[in-house]
Amino acid sequence: MTRAERLVLVCDDEEVLRELITVALGPAYRVCATATADEALAAVAAERPDAIVLDLMIPGGGGLAVLRGLREASGGRTPPVVVVSAWADEEHRREAEDEGAEAFLAKPFDPVELEQTVAAMIRDRSGGAGAG
Repeated sequence: MTRAERLVLVCDDEEVLRELITVALGPAYRVCATATADEALAAVAAERPDAIVLDLMIPGGGGLAVLRGLREASGGRTPPVVVVSAWADEEHRREAEDEGAEAFLAKPFDPVELEQTVAAMIRDRSGGAGAG
């Protein structure tokens, strides 16, 4: 599977940030964007993304609720998640990691770093196959 065939789910309640992340990832990946925790969980079930970019401050329970819901729904086999949040203190980072996030980027973030982080997560999960 090529990178362009990989699907990344973006969940952020701010439309401008969803668009920025979509533009940052769009050349390399297909992108599906949602704004709430419920939409994110429904999209994961329907679309089966290869990776997730998740904000912590989203309606419907927040990003931590999405991480918990992913783990419960999948029996522990979830797509890799990078949290991108303004809540970038050590406590929120630790909480996100404890709930299953593989990476954490503080807002404002570097779009190139985000794309590289997503690529690395997908590559690591797929054993390097088809990630490039």
